[in-house]
Amino acid sequence: MDAEPVVRRRRAEGASGEAGATSQKRRPATSTGRKKPPSASRKSKASGSKKPQKKAQPAAAAPTPVSGVRSYLIRPSTDGPKIRLGVLWFLAAVAALVLGRWAVLALWGSAAVLASWQITRAWSETPRAQELPGWIPAGSALASGACVAAAGVGTSLGGAALIVAPLVLVAAAMLTGRKPAAAGAAVIGAVLASLPAMSVVLIAREEQWAALFLVVAVSFYDAGYFIGAAESSSRLEGPVTGAIGLLAVTFTASAFEAQPFDRATAWVAGAVMLLACPLGQMLTSAELPHPSTDVPAMRRLDSYLVAAPLMLGAVWALS
Repeated sequence: MDAEPVVRRRRAEGASGEAGATSQKRRPATSTGRKKPPSASRKSKASGSKKPQKKAQPAAAAPTPVSGVRSYLIRPSTDGPKIRLGVLWFLAAVAALVLGRWAVLALWGSAAVLASWQITRAWSETPRAQELPGWIPAGSALASGACVAAAGVGTSLGGAALIVAPLVLVAAAMLTGRKPAAAGAAVIGAVLASLPAMSVVLIAREEQWAALFLVVAVSFYDAGYFIGAAESSSRLEGPVTGAIGLLAVTFTASAFEAQPFDRATAWVAGAVMLLACPLGQMLTSAELPHPSTDVPAMRRLDSYLVAAPLMLGAVWALS
């Protein structure tokens, strides 16, 4: 009877001992009973995962350079008295036609000389300018003036001058100990400036009304081109607005049947000029060191570069 309480006590002590051992197993194996601090690598990972990532900003789109044919249709500058100079040039061209062929010769010959000098001067300022003779701008201007003056005297003499002048420039370059290519800038300036001026002079000698039709139509094209292209982002808006002015003049010329055209041939001439004016501008830009090279005098003649010779051919064919 006395042994029974002793047995119960021992069983209770054994149960409490097992519970204590179980609780010891569940504790972390640390001497202080506190959790281990996280390592530096874990801290960096944790901080990296929690740090908000910045969204990549889209790169600003670079302006697309104008390439191909459109690059030769320049955007005219609005700096300076461009409108007043354009109006003065138009009035002077019309007044010269009214005064006669010698006034036409003086005006267009002066424009050709200045344009030729500006073109050759622009080429002489390029990185390879040291290869060009110093007389190139003056020689080109002299050759251009001689060609226009010869056209004022006669058609055959003008044609001969247009052939001989480039040969003289090349020969002069070779006599100074340079290669024939050194005269290239002078030849470009002389031919590019003299060809439209010679054509206008020859048309005025043949048929004054045809010359007036040409000058007014091209002037209205230039005015429309300036208005449309000066502040436009599109290179094609200038020729479109210029065409409106040119077609208005063509309608008037066909209604009055300006000699030597009748209604049908006047519209044909207008359509040809409609294509020739922008082509002349692009050819001029292609022959410059850069399409946007500043040559104000040549920009007065560039729309005539193709249109005037074609009009001269039409006058010869219809007269």
